[in-house]
Amino acid sequence: MSIRVVLGEDNVLVREGVRALLDSYDDIEVVGVAEDAPSLLSAAAEHVPDVVVTDIKMPPNFQLEGIDCAHAIREKHPRTGVVVLSAHDDEAYAIALLGKGQSGLAYLLKDRIAQGDELVRAIREVAAGGSAVDPTIAERLSGRRETAEHDRELLDLMSQGLGYEQMAERLGTTQEAVDRRITDLFTKMAAGAGSGAASAVDDMKQLHAAVVAKQAAAATLSSYVPQRVAEKLARGEVEREELEVTVLFSDIRGFSAMAERLAANEIAEIVGRHLSAMAEIVVEHLGMIDKFQGDAVMVVFGAPDRIDDHAERALRCAIAMQRRQAELNAEGWGTDAVDGLHIGVGVNTGQVIAGVIGGGGRLEYTVIGDAVNIAQRLQSEAEGGEIVASSTTIASAPGISCEPIGSRQVKGREEPVEVFRVLVAQPEVAP
Repeated sequence: MSIRVVLGEDNVLVREGVRALLDSYDDIEVVGVAEDAPSLLSAAAEHVPDVVVTDIKMPPNFQLEGIDCAHAIREKHPRTGVVVLSAHDDEAYAIALLGKGQSGLAYLLKDRIAQGDELVRAIREVAAGGSAVDPTIAERLSGRRETAEHDRELLDLMSQGLGYEQMAERLGTTQEAVDRRITDLFTKMAAGAGSGAASAVDDMKQLHAAVVAKQAAAATLSSYVPQRVAEKLARGEVEREELEVTVLFSDIRGFSAMAERLAANEIAEIVGRHLSAMAEIVVEHLGMIDKFQGDAVMVVFGAPDRIDDHAERALRCAIAMQRRQAELNAEGWGTDAVDGLHIGVGVNTGQVIAGVIGGGGRLEYTVIGDAVNIAQRLQSEAEGGEIVASSTTIASAPGISCEPIGSRQVKGREEPVEVFRVLVAQPEVAP
């Protein structure tokens, strides 16, 4: 008998990719799809499937709809299991999902979709009433100092990707007993998040909702990139190719310490304002926002659209970003906890492989190669307010004022990289 699945995912490429993957298994049947949280709940009510597979964040708000829907579905349809797919490897998300004492839930990182039958294993587990946590999350939870020894044993087995049947065999007990232990473990973890020095679960979820909101805003800001690439894909113009490009990384300095002093909504507002301003600068200089990694932004100049002066454009973009950040600081951030945000920027020019990569329904246009690694390393060298660039970039932009600051050893390279500091004239700000 087939496991009947309803699939919730707003990204049509991911949704159809996962649907095709699941349809390739004889014991799984996709009976319905949904592109937002309300339609997911409706589809679950209409089909009453064995399992719902959902993204962690979906329209209308791109917050924690997947987790909220999972709890609602389990309450209304106790025999329906839910697998939440997430790009967030923070263990607190898994605790928020499983911490209400419900079984039949799984938290799986999206990277697992393309790795064998990890998703299918999770579907089968929750269909049988069990729960599952991504091995990466389980391993991290097991490594916590406050994790008790008997709990660590259970988490170690989960980190190996074992299901209830295998865990019960290893522990010499029943699957029902394993389920009770897992349920009790995550309920205890959720309760522990509300005591002592840790924040309460609701506060924790609110903070993570703010992080999700920040990443959703980032996706919105860079939405012109997928559209542009999609147009090229439709015309069959995007292939993997080796190109010379210039890569820029920027990162907020001291953000973690600042975030500790702010409420979740303040974090989302401040980071959103910063990212909006930086994205505008990038667009003006014909750069492509490749990705947001935590508080860092990666921008590419020279792909997918060829630009002859990509090195100079990248440096002028970096200068404009620093100047715009100074203006934002002068305007104020609406809280005494933030005197100002300061970004470090690294820029490098070199050869990369550019094109669409990925699998299992997860595709993205990006660039990879040594040139990217060097740019990221240079960004880590830059102080707040500084731009650090390689000699290859500076040589291609003779009109940019700079000063040499020596060589740097980059991991994975035998030859050191000659580095320059780009001189930035700060804007005049009215008192």
